[in-house]
Amino acid sequence: MTAQQLTPINGVDLSGVPTRRLPAPAPRPAPGWVVCPVPGRRGRTVVHDAACRQAAGGRELGTLQALDALMRDGARACAECDATAVLVPALELGEGRG
Repeated sequence: MTAQQLTPINGVDLSGVPTRRLPAPAPRPAPGWVVCPVPGRRGRTVVHDAACRQAAGGRELGTLQALDALMRDGARACAECDATAVLVPALELGEGRG
């Protein structure tokens, strides 16, 4: 409730009413990862962090889906966001298992 929404009550002392500020809402987490086609390069895709400025217009993915997308021929991870730093090492951890 904001101070503008409060109205005093005549004859009632509200100074003893405890008050506290509500915590700020938690920031919305990014949905995860986004896969975008490379314009003019059929079959080529780039996987971006959802917060990457180059991720606009792509399809949102969870982490496992992003790893699957990177395993496809013609796919690469964006080097300008966290995709390369996070997803490529995760792929390397899974090599030889399965």
